[in-house]
Order: sequence, then C-alpha cells, then structure tokens
Amino acid sequence: MALGFFDGVHLGHQSLLMQAKKIAEKNNLKFTAMTFDPHPNEVIKLEKDWRYITPLALKIERMAAIGVDKLFVIKFNLSFASLLPSDFIKQYVLGLQAKHLVVGFDFTFGKKAQGTADYLQKMSKNNPFDVTVISKQVHNGEKISSTIIRKIVRDGDVHLVPYYMGHHFEIKGVVYGSNRHKHEKKKNMEFHTGNKYILPAPGVYRVEIKTWNKTCQGLFIRYGSSRKNDEISGQVVIEMLKGGVVEEATVKFLKQIPFESKSQCSTNFKEVIK
Repeated sequence: MALGFFDGVHLGHQSLLMQAKKIAEKNNLKFTAMTFDPHPNEVIKLEKDWRYITPLALKIERMAAIGVDKLFVIKFNLSFASLLPSDFIKQYVLGLQAKHLVVGFDFTFGKKAQGTADYLQKMSKNNPFDVTVISKQVHNGEKISSTIIRKIVRDGDVHLVPYYMGHHFEIKGVVYGSNRHKHEKKKNMEFHTGNKYILPAPGVYRVEIKTWNKTCQGLFIRYGSSRKNDEISGQVVIEMLKGGVVEEATVKFLKQIPFESKSQCSTNFKEVIK
C-alpha cells in the first residue's frame, strides 16, 4: 500500500507508486494506495478556498492509469487529524491487513504530524508489515513537490510543468457556448472548472483542448479578477446560457505567450476556441 496525499501525482509520486506496484507484483499482493480528502489545510488551517493540482476525481483517474488495484480515500477531518500515530497504524494499516507500506521520506501522519517514515520503520519490527521509504526526487537540484508545481503554475511558467509532472498541466471543466447577441457570428466560449483547480497567472496560453470526440489547438485567456475566487475568462450566469452548448473538456496548458492588448486576447479567444 502506497500512502500519501498525492496532489498532482507528479514524478515523485509516480516513482513511489511504481515501487509499490513492483513490490506488490513480486509478492503476489494487491497493489493498493491510500489518500486523503479534503486537503489537510482546509481542515486544520481553515483554508476554504483551497485549490488542487489534481482534484480527487482526476487523482483517482491518474492513479488508476498507473495500475492501482484499490484506492482507499480517507475523509480528512479533525477527528482523523487527532489520531495518535499508533492508532493510525492499528486502524489503517493492521486493520486493512497491509503487508508492505511504501511512503515518501517526508511522509507524516497522526496527531500534530508526529508519525513519520522512521516511526513506521520502527513499528514494522514488531508488526506483520514491512516498510519501504522512497528518497527525495529532484530536478535541477530542487525537490519535486506539489508546492513547487503550484508556484510554477501560478507564476504562469506552465512550460516547466512536464519536468515535474511528466506531462503538461491540465484542468477539466465544462465549456459553455452562447451567442450573447443575435448579430454575433461567432460564439464566446467560456470554461468553468467549479473552482477546484489552481489556475495559471492571468495571461494568454497556447493550449490543447480535448473533448470526447475531438482535439484541437487554441488559445486560452485568463483574466485577472479583483474577486476572492479566481474565474476563467469571464464566467457567465445561468440565465445567459439558455440555448447554449455545454460540453465537458480538458484544457492542457502548453506555454504562455505574449499579447498586446486585452481586445486582441478577446478576438483570438473567440476565433480559436470555437
């Protein structure tokens, strides 16, 4: 069983998961993983507007693609956060009959993060499970982490993301298309994520847009907002969507590109994403 929060399922997480998969196959065990939801910061630090690199649905999808046979999603609340490390082991390791744990070198658990990888290894000596600890994964001498990926995305440097995630940064949501005025020949396409994802800095991005039956290249414009919650490209209210097109899509951010004016952005957005 691989343990961690796994936001981003980045290259460090992938290394950990693949090691767990290898051990499971070698020992004829089921390859399982355990993650938590919501993010601890939402519960402990009360950060209610927390955004994810990979919201839970996307995280499940990515982990299934790696080959996880069974995923345990533990509800992270104050009661869970207050568990003593020994109680965590009793309930979530021994209780699930885990035979081998795979964790990152900086994995913590239990009350006030008192449980560590070293603690797990110590406890394994007197319990029927083994522990493998994965060392730090780095790029250019910097630890690959969800924190650095968040910074890269929020700075708009989306072209750097593949070095840390193994692929480009993606968001999933719904495209709304509606002609606001009858005389308009083109449709304004607006993308809604449900305020789950971290978003790149305001600007214009070269993207790949994929729906269930087609993929195309385009431009994605993110406008700055004075409101607390970031929104993409001027979200509209439900009344404006009557008769519009609603379609799920994935937007893959390739790189940020320069632009001269907001009006230029609007024109490109309407012409390319259609």
